[in-house]
Amino acid sequence: MKISYCTTCFGRLWQLKQTIEHNLSFMKSGEFELCVLAYNDDTVEPYLNEAFAKYIADGRLKVKTHHDDYKPSDGSDFACGYVKNLSHEMGIGEVLFNLDADNFIDNAHEHLLKLKPNEIIKNIGLPDGRSGRIGVYKTLFKKVGGYRDVGCSDDGDFVLRCLRDGAKLLHMDCFMVPISND
Repeated sequence: MKISYCTTCFGRLWQLKQTIEHNLSFMKSGEFELCVLAYNDDTVEPYLNEAFAKYIADGRLKVKTHHDDYKPSDGSDFACGYVKNLSHEMGIGEVLFNLDADNFIDNAHEHLLKLKPNEIIKNIGLPDGRSGRIGVYKTLFKKVGGYRDVGCSDDGDFVLRCLRDGAKLLHMDCFMVPISND
C-alpha cells in the first residue's frame, strides 16, 4: 500500500522549512510520498527543488506550483477545500492523508497502515491546528467528491460526508504540536 501525505502551502514556507525534514524522514521510496502544492506561491517549489532534490528524484517528494484566481464561494481569502483537493490530486497512493504545512508526521504512519477502505481517520480535535489531519482511501475520497468549498468547516464537512456514505470514523492522537501561526 502506498500512502500520500498531501500538503498545501500558501505563504507558509517559513513553517514548511521547520517541518519538511522531519516529515521526509518517514518517507520510504515506493511506499510513501509527500505531495506539496504551492498555491499562488512562487517561493516553495524553487526552495524544495534545491534543498530536497534527492527526495524529488526518487519520488518521495512531489512539488507543484499552482496559480489561479479562484474565489471561494463564502467570500474568504483562501479556499481551503479547493486547494486541499489540488494537493490530493497529486497523490498516487491508495491512502491520502491531509497534512498541513505547519504539522508534523508522528504516529499517523502506524494508523494509516492499518486503515481499511471503509474507514476515515482523523486527529482528535484540538484548537492548535491538528484537527485537519485526516486520512482516507482514495476511493472513498473520490466517491464523496473530496473537499467542498465551505470555508473553515471543510474538514468537518468532508468527514460528515464520508460517514453518511457508510465510513467508520477512527480517531488518533497526534502528539507533535504544529508550528504556531504567530
